[in-house]
Amino acid sequence: MADKTERFTLWYEETDGKDFPLVGKKNANLGEMIKAGIRTSPGFSITIAANEKFIVDTGIKEKIRKYLEELGQVTYETTKKASGFAMSLIESATIPAEIADDILADYKKLCELSRTDNIPVAVRSSGAISMPGQMETYLNIRGNKDLIEYVKKCWASAYNVEAIMYRANKGVGFLFNIGVGIPKMVNSRVSGVIFTLNTLNGDPSKISLDVSYGLGEAVVSGLVTPDSFLVDKVTLDIVKTTIGSKETQCVYREGGSDIVQAEVPKDQQEKLSVSLDEVQELCRLGKVIEEYYGKHYDIEFGIDADLTFPGSVIILQVRPESIWNKKEVTARTEKKSDPMERILSQLLTGVRMK
Repeated sequence: MADKTERFTLWYEETDGKDFPLVGKKNANLGEMIKAGIRTSPGFSITIAANEKFIVDTGIKEKIRKYLEELGQVTYETTKKASGFAMSLIESATIPAEIADDILADYKKLCELSRTDNIPVAVRSSGAISMPGQMETYLNIRGNKDLIEYVKKCWASAYNVEAIMYRANKGVGFLFNIGVGIPKMVNSRVSGVIFTLNTLNGDPSKISLDVSYGLGEAVVSGLVTPDSFLVDKVTLDIVKTTIGSKETQCVYREGGSDIVQAEVPKDQQEKLSVSLDEVQELCRLGKVIEEYYGKHYDIEFGIDADLTFPGSVIILQVRPESIWNKKEVTARTEKKSDPMERILSQLLTGVRMK
């Protein structure tokens, strides 16, 4: 078998956190989760090398390079034009057979492992640098034809205007290859997000949990007001509970590659979407992940309607929490000022409210 760095696909269990230059950070994190003994959905990564070979072999890389040379001054309008040009090239091109064959062979293997023909999968963007929310994830993709088309859409999403501008602000160039994750879709009765601290004040002795019915898109995108829990990290006792309105849920489109919104029955809206046991299991997994990485984490999960508890609780993706981790680093590295300096500073500038 070819060296890992040369392959077009890698199963999650073949990778770990150090492999983010090969498969992107989301995919590498899932490999690391398996290594840590955390339940994840089975699947594989399409490597960054596959994306590079695709844009080179199809001539897309050279066409983009020439287009950028002739585009002139960089403005928002010219960025929009370059974005449209690049995305159109990628979505209309044919993936080289050796890459497509590897993708479809692994998809077939995933179908066999799941004992289901045309198993629904997610097609998740995974960059080697963190770019939260800048690129696309597609859910409930079924069958060979749709899978190949949505992989191209995922690659193309690295060139949407927001992603290009985000990279430009970070000093990263226009051309940017990404990995793609292909996990089996979890048949989520409920889903949501765990933060291994209190998101309102950064209190590390608590865990915050947001959860609602259906697929996680509804919670992550802010489509619904979820049930919210604040949990003591040591005892796993619930400190505070807020019942969300939960009027809508995202569900699979029957027989198709898509998700749709559906109304949540009134009686379900008015009660909590998870049991105490499920809340405590989610928080236990959150603690395991935080202890494994040694920092606060932001964790997406689903509870699979087809599986029995606790095996039904599946971790979908993990990333370092993006606000309070940075504040802690800043607080540790800031030079401590002399007490008299602080008093004088407050007299001159006023005391800044946190």
